[in-house]
Amino acid sequence: MAAAPWEKGKAVKHSESESPFVLGSIVRIFMENFLTYTACEVHPGPNLNLVVGANGTGKSSIVCAICLGLGGKPAFFGRADKVGLFVKQGCMKGIVEIELFKSPENILIPREIYVENNASVWFINRKPATLKTVEEQIAALNFQVDNLCQFLPQDKVGEFAKLSKTELLEATEKSIGSPEMYQFHCELKNFIEKERELENLCRENEAEG
Repeated sequence: MAAAPWEKGKAVKHSESESPFVLGSIVRIFMENFLTYTACEVHPGPNLNLVVGANGTGKSSIVCAICLGLGGKPAFFGRADKVGLFVKQGCMKGIVEIELFKSPENILIPREIYVENNASVWFINRKPATLKTVEEQIAALNFQVDNLCQFLPQDKVGEFAKLSKTELLEATEKSIGSPEMYQFHCELKNFIEKERELENLCRENEAEG
């Protein structure tokens, strides 16, 4: 039995000081029997990356691969609601693999997607893993595929435009701030709410007195 493509490669070893990539950067995206692609490998650079092409050439397929390969749900796209629908038509199994920068060795996250029962099988560095383990690994690198300030599919642009100023602020804090920033913000809001309650209680007591 031939090894799956992702089984042939090895996670790249390197020194963080020698690389232009930052922790968690996507350095490689591999797709097999996924949407428009029979087999495709993409190597993003360390800075701004642009994917250009005519309609139907697979630009959105790369975006879908990033999301689904990092633990995202099909519902995030506002399109198909079953992961099996992302497997290329006529195939029973598709593969997405995301390679993330980390020193001294990159992290490989392959996901096998099966049409039957819309099942998925996950791996981390070629070892079987659960979805929960993958989500924990992704969260540790501050990837948030459900945050529109960090990952914005084209079908969600309208939803993003409807976000209030408060929602935008909170989404931005989660996206670029430390994990503690949003927590401190929530605690601050709770303190302000309690302060208002105490002020109202004082007014009521003064009125009764």
